[in-house]
Amino acid sequence: MQKYIPGQHELLNLPPARIAKLREQGAPLCFPCMIKRQDTSSTRYSDATLYYQPHKIITNPSIAASMQTEFGLPVPLTQLLQDQRFSFGRPLGRQYGAQLQPVIDQYADQSKVHTQLSGPQPTMTALRLVANGKLDYSLDYRVIGRHFELTEHGELTYLDIQENQNNPIIGAVGCSNSEWGKESIARINQALPLVLRSEAYLRNLDFWFAADNQDFWHRYRRQVLGESDDKALVSGISPAHRPNARQ
Repeated sequence: MQKYIPGQHELLNLPPARIAKLREQGAPLCFPCMIKRQDTSSTRYSDATLYYQPHKIITNPSIAASMQTEFGLPVPLTQLLQDQRFSFGRPLGRQYGAQLQPVIDQYADQSKVHTQLSGPQPTMTALRLVANGKLDYSLDYRVIGRHFELTEHGELTYLDIQENQNNPIIGAVGCSNSEWGKESIARINQALPLVLRSEAYLRNLDFWFAADNQDFWHRYRRQVLGESDDKALVSGISPAHRPNARQ
């Protein structure tokens, strides 16, 4: 976005709950990694930016075996959250989309084995606790776990969730719903066709998202770009040419 939108850009690192509060107050800010939905009183959304596989239960191998024995696959999150034998942690203020968020709102935080994590990098903290056996599971995208595995070398296991397994997520940029936000979204939408087809962006998508998802490029072309034929889009980004690190 900085490359394709002229002007000065200020980057802030804030907890999710603080970002949401600032948007509610109409502060002049945008968050680049939101779930696309209809505009709300606090948030105005850009055009589509990314296709994600549905959120997964992220756990460790031993707990995964216990969950599969108890619940089978895919795991019903509604039942899992009510089972006090399994401890659950998530970042404070994190949202999980139309299928999972109502379940979270109804059943999470109803037990002492449920925890909302704050402080710096709460997502990575949750995955560290899961990998080390101090927390049984969290919820997130597969790509977040992949980042953790590559950077911290922890071992994680991913389980499909019954309530959302057929509902992939479309990403968007979300800005405060104000005149400033309206103008910012217009500028973002104008830049997105260049961003979403840029070589650097496509190579990053290939490394982080397509490596373990054979259907990714088809979905990206159809659900993000609104197109159908992905041959030209991914030409020159074959597995043999994937980058070894994020650029």
